[in-house]
This record gives sequence, C-alpha cells and structure tokens, in this order.
Amino acid sequence: MQIKYPHLFEPLTIGKVRLKNRIAMAPMGFPALQDEEGLPTQRYVDYFVERAKGGAGLLHTGMLKVEDEIEHSSRKRGPVRAAFIRPIADLTEAVHSLGAKFFVQLSPGFGSQARPGTIRGGPVAPSAVPNFGDPKITCRALKTEEVEALVKAYGRAAEIVARAGCDGIELHGHGGFLLDQFTCSFWNRRDDKYGGDLCARLTFPFEILREIKSRVSEDFPVTYRYGLKHYMKSLHDAGLPGETFTEVGRDIDEGLEMARLLEEAGFDGLAVDAGAFAGHYWTHPPIYQDHGCMLSMSAMVKKVVTIPVMTVGRLDVPDMAERAIASGEADIVAIGKGLLADPYWPNKVRAGHVEDIRPCIGCHQACTEVIHGRDLNSCTVNPACGRERTHTPSPALVKKKVLVAGGGAAGMEAARVAAARGHEVILYEKETELGGHLRDASVPDDKKDVGRLNTWYQRQLSNLDIPVRAGTAVTPAIVEAERPDVIVVASGSTDIMPKLPGADLPHVVPSTGVLLGRYETGENVIVVGAGENGCELALWLARKGKRVRIVERLSRPVAIPVARANRNMLLDLLAFHQVPILTDTALEEVRVGSVVVSRADGAREEIDCDTVVMAVGVKAEPELYVQLVQSFPGEVYSIGDCDGPRNIMKAVWDGFEVGRSI
Repeated sequence: MQIKYPHLFEPLTIGKVRLKNRIAMAPMGFPALQDEEGLPTQRYVDYFVERAKGGAGLLHTGMLKVEDEIEHSSRKRGPVRAAFIRPIADLTEAVHSLGAKFFVQLSPGFGSQARPGTIRGGPVAPSAVPNFGDPKITCRALKTEEVEALVKAYGRAAEIVARAGCDGIELHGHGGFLLDQFTCSFWNRRDDKYGGDLCARLTFPFEILREIKSRVSEDFPVTYRYGLKHYMKSLHDAGLPGETFTEVGRDIDEGLEMARLLEEAGFDGLAVDAGAFAGHYWTHPPIYQDHGCMLSMSAMVKKVVTIPVMTVGRLDVPDMAERAIASGEADIVAIGKGLLADPYWPNKVRAGHVEDIRPCIGCHQACTEVIHGRDLNSCTVNPACGRERTHTPSPALVKKKVLVAGGGAAGMEAARVAAARGHEVILYEKETELGGHLRDASVPDDKKDVGRLNTWYQRQLSNLDIPVRAGTAVTPAIVEAERPDVIVVASGSTDIMPKLPGADLPHVVPSTGVLLGRYETGENVIVVGAGENGCELALWLARKGKRVRIVERLSRPVAIPVARANRNMLLDLLAFHQVPILTDTALEEVRVGSVVVSRADGAREEIDCDTVVMAVGVKAEPELYVQLVQSFPGEVYSIGDCDGPRNIMKAVWDGFEVGRSI
C-alpha cells in the first residue's frame, strides 16, 4: 500500500534530533492544565500523550517562563524549576515510547503586553514604552544586569527540562512578548549592548542560545519562533490580510534578515509565524483567516536559510499541508487548534481517512477564552480535549434505546457519542436536511469550516449505522412506536422577529432565511443586531456588493462572549468593507423604503433601505421537551438551543455530556 500524503511522513532532523514525520503540534499556552503554582498536572501529561498517540512527530509546550522575580506574574506559566522534572519526565517517557519528540517553549515573560493588575511592581519592557493593556502606564525599562540574569535563568531552565528528558527548546520570540520586544525597534530603544541596529537587538536571544548550549550540550537543539511580520498599524491596530498600511513593527525585509542572522548565530531551526497583540488575529488565526494564511512567509524564509523551517497558520487541511512540504515552502507544518479538535489528525491522514478528521472551526471559544471565570483550555468540537482521562467516553454497561429528536449539532453529537458507546440510537429531524443552525452559519465563504463540521457529523452517523428519519418531527405516536428507554430533545431554536410597527411588511426578513436563500435582499440593507451573527451576515452581504448598515441598541457591538481574535477581526473586516455600525440606536418602526430609529439621546432618524434583516437572536423551541417530560416515563434530556440558545460550543458540549452519561 502507498501513503497518500508521503511528504508529510518523511523523517527530518532538527540538529541531531530525528523526527518521524513533518507534523508538529504548535505551541499553545494552556494554563488550566497547570496548577496554581504553574506546575504541570496529570491533565497536562494526558493532553500531550493523547497527541503523541495521534501520530504527531513533534510536540511543543506553550510558553513557560524561565523565572518569576524580575517579572512576577499572577498568570502562572511556570516558572520552570526543579519541581518540573517529575511531571515532564512522566510526559517525555510516554511520548518517546509513542515515537514523538518533545520541545519545551521558554520565555522571559510578557513584557509590555502584561496587564498591569497581573504583574507585581508593574509591567516591564526593553524600554520605557506604553503598556498594551493601559497605555497611560509606562513600563519600566529592564536594567542591563536584569537582562543578563534572564539569560542565566534560561540556562537553569534548560538544564532542568533536559534532565526531564525533553528533546529540545524553542525560544518564544513571537507575538510581541518580552523576547520579541527586544528584537524590534518599536519597543527596543536601548543604548546598551541589547539595543541598536537589528544585530544588536538580537544580542538577547544570541546570549540565550550560547547559555543553553554551554549548560546542556552543543548538540541540544534550540529553535526560534518569531513573526516575520507584525501586521501592526499601531500599538492596538492590526493590519488585515491584503490591506495596504504602514508597518510600525517588524516588516518582511527585516524578518528575512533576522532569519539569516539567527541561522548564523547557530539556531537549529526557525518557526515562522506572524502578528503581535494588536488585533490578536495573526497570533491566533480565527475562522476569518484563510487556511495556510502564513504559508507564503515560511516560503520566503526557506529561500534565505538552510536550517529547518516550520510553518503555521490553519494548516489542518491535509492537501494543503502536504503541498507545503512537497513544494518546499516549509520543512515542518505546525498544527495547533486542529490537533485540539482531532488529536488523531496525523494517523488519519497517514491512513487516508481524511474524511473522518473532526475539523477545527476557528472559534477559539473553548481553547483560549476565559468562560464562567475559568480557563477551559479545551475545544468546542472536542470536549474531551484537556480532560482526556476523565472525559473520554467509556462503553455503556447497560445498552439502551435512545431516541434523539433534532439533527443539529447538539442532537448529532449526542447520537454519535451514545452510539459509539454501544447504545441503540435513532435520530429524527423535522427538516429534510441535517445540521440545524450549522447550515445557515456555514453559508459565508469564511465560515465553510462550520459546513465541514456538519459533513463530518453526518459521516459519523453513517459510520455508526444510526438510522436517520429526516423530514419527520417527533410526536407522541412516534415515541409510542419506537418505545425508547431515553429521549434526547434537541429541537433547536428559531429567529426572533420583534413586534414593532411595520415588522410585518414583506421586506422584513429573518437572518437565517436570508443565509439559506429563502429570502432575497435588495441593494440597500439594514441589519438589525450587531451580535456575531448579525455582523457576519452584514459582512457577507457587503462582500456581495450590497450597501449595508447595522443598527444596534447596545453601545458595544458583538457584546456576547466571543473570542478576542474573532471579534477584533470581524469588526476590522466590517470597517474595511465600509459597513457602519450604528450603536446606541434602536429600531422603532419599519416603513416602505425606510426605517425609523432612535438614538440614546432621544433623537429620531429615518434611514432609507429596501430590506430589513432581523438578526436579534433566536428563541428556544422547548415545547416537545415540556410535553415529553410530563408524559414519558423514561429519561428525558433537553440539550442545545432548546435548553437556552447560545452557540455551537454549548450545543456540542451538551450533546457530548448527555451522550457519554446515558
């Protein structure tokens, strides 16, 4: 038999460390998997071991600090110390047995990116520059001897992780964090040995490299991750893909020169990334970024160095990842969020089972955002991520017949998990197609990964031989005929259509219907509601050439919990496409050819339009659950939107919990 993607599975060496394939797990900071003192927990070990089982050749930790005195942070990312040896040794022993290599990513800290309230004594930086979180605060410039102490701290941390069996170190010189700040003139205005031209600004990482090699071994590989381009218009404003702007951070020419200097200094490999804290959507590419959004940057670096070059940026599409290696655009593809969604991505690609790869939808909801006051550090579409030991479903001890009413994300997930555990499952869906709101959410071009998730679910239902009765609503007669032991109600939600003067006019239409093609819009559109769905709909219409304005009664657009990278990029895209958002503005009346709105100050205004699209949210459809919970003697569960509309994560996690608990 022949491997379909042979270039991805060629071995490669970094320094003298041999990797079994060209697939790496990109570094991602997961503080929820560390304890209150920053030490790796069993969850941390299990999380990496699962990705080693899945077939990745190289695993990276997220950022771990080398010390915690010069910059003392309450956001525990270490620091690396002797207590790390035991958990990291457990981890490396396991992943080595499974054929993977393990690199630890080390950092001196957050620098000017640190939020003032999280840093004892205030934020520090290479120079006295404004703090990112509060520009009114000026960061304290580090003293020369403090930088030298950080270099020594790198050496101590390297000795510790090497003793624990790790195979190499990646320096975190990316994202506008402290080490990156030293290498860029935007933050570094020093006049000592650590400041000056580009070569002088690289003195800090050069000294770190020499310290690590002298303390561990010349053969111990050290790689460097950095952004070839920062995509910064200013401290807080990011540049969009393809947008023309003046770069205030690092630009490509300097990034290429930096690659030459890093190789000359003796680094064993380069990981090419992009972005800084501005916007957040280059360092953490959301669904609005193209797959392979940074591949051209690694290709440029490949032309100027001979050491291995790693690329990153939504590379979880197997054909694209294979082409990246085959074409010489990179030596290694680093996949981050894609390996959260499906840790077995490499093994499935190797076996040619790419249709069974569970896709990342680029939402960042569970992996990077703080929800309900805690870091989840998991995955919207894979709730077992980061909780592998406790949340991996186990075979059912008692087999039951499960009727699932509703074929959206919640219903399909419940059906999938319950059937995989051995239950007899049958799924009913009142619409003729499965997917629920996954269908309308996937219509815009940059939301196609949501459609991929819908396709994946339907394939899993087929693989598990789950009977699907599409076009059939569940009734008491069906329940009587099926005689289930358990009913899972996932009846979903419908658009809210506000009751106000003129709302019954024919040019007032629901957002879901517009996306699904049930309603056409005119050329001059008012979208009511600046939530995530309303903004995405407005952007989609604007790209189709419509004149679009958004009316929002709140003062903040996209006010519901949405990941920072996603929210920032969505709003920047709307601004780029000249879609105004009228905040603090309430719709009062719809007329033929116009709407009447009121401002927060009480002023009223009439705005011309030929279509009004309502995107003010959805309402639950709990009627079936209410009926069954009063009449059905067995277990009845209400999940997803019919239990309270929220988002895809709520739907999937509800379905997963019920499916694994029945």
